[in-house]
Amino acid sequence: MKKKYIFIAIIGAIALIAIFTNPSTDEHKEAMKNKLNSLLQENLKQEFTEMNGTAQAFTMMLGGAVLDGFADNAISRDNYILFSTTKMTIDGESKIVGIGAFGNVFISNKIDEAVEQRLQNKEEF
Repeated sequence: MKKKYIFIAIIGAIALIAIFTNPSTDEHKEAMKNKLNSLLQENLKQEFTEMNGTAQAFTMMLGGAVLDGFADNAISRDNYILFSTTKMTIDGESKIVGIGAFGNVFISNKIDEAVEQRLQNKEEF
């Protein structure tokens, strides 16, 4: 009988930890900004190898500002008490692109493929 109570107490403790460490909306947006910024840097290095350092820095700064605006408008969070999901809305269509739990936000690698495809097609976000 005591093992049953210990098991329930452990599950309860894990649930409480999950509730109190569930990432906020700002943490979801920041994780997505970091992911998109790293993808932007990789693509700019490939596209603009001839640019000088100042031009590259300006392009990165401008791209960062655009990403911040995009993340603020297109990224949202759905809270499920024990965990949360990161949603990205483009052209009125929302997709889950990440999950947050225990103080961490994990963004799917499928976002890399989607960004690559949009960049190859020269589409705008």
